[in-house]
Amino acid sequence: MFEATKIISENNDWITIVFIVILLILALVRILFNDRLYNTNTLFLSKKYLSIYFNKEKNQHSKIFNSLLYFVQVLTLSLVFYLSAIYFQLQFKVQEFNLYVLFLLGVSLYLFVRYLIVLVLAFIFDLKNAQKRIIFEKRNYFSNLVLWLLPFLVLSVFIHKYEKPLFEITFTLFALLIILRYGLLLLNNKKLILNNLFYFILYICALEIAPLIIILKLTI
Repeated sequence: MFEATKIISENNDWITIVFIVILLILALVRILFNDRLYNTNTLFLSKKYLSIYFNKEKNQHSKIFNSLLYFVQVLTLSLVFYLSAIYFQLQFKVQEFNLYVLFLLGVSLYLFVRYLIVLVLAFIFDLKNAQKRIIFEKRNYFSNLVLWLLPFLVLSVFIHKYEKPLFEITFTLFALLIILRYGLLLLNNKKLILNNLFYFILYICALEIAPLIIILKLTI
């Protein structure tokens, strides 16, 4: 585990650049969409803004907001995967920065392919309106998750004396927030899920469980 900590410490230069890019994007989002950014950051505590912003989803400003936060999500999630790979000492035949780029490409491709599959399933089961609502909620809850996770991620990278316990806290928080996110999604859409149980089971197996199994097979 000492070697993993040493590797992270020695590669802070490019990680710092990643954080700077993330912070610059968030600064731009705050300038352009200060109220919406604040409301997105509190969705785990209150869902009342979901309906308000869902009705504005086709607005050009909403598309810009979603696109900017999408880049923050991908950059942050890829960094979580990279730091996890280093922490658990998984063996990859590439240099550290190249490994991060691979995670970046993998996460981007996965999100894109998953979005296409969701559209296909929604078309097959005639659930286009419900699908739009679920995608909207998932995206915004994940943005909330990332915004909460980022400060802990920064601390776990730059406070060298406590890198190991801080990363363990960060990883645990990430797992708990993922569970909370799914719990809220289930709670918000329980009637829809019960009325379309087969679609929901197919969705979970194809888009949530299968990718995890593939990742485990590739890494173990």
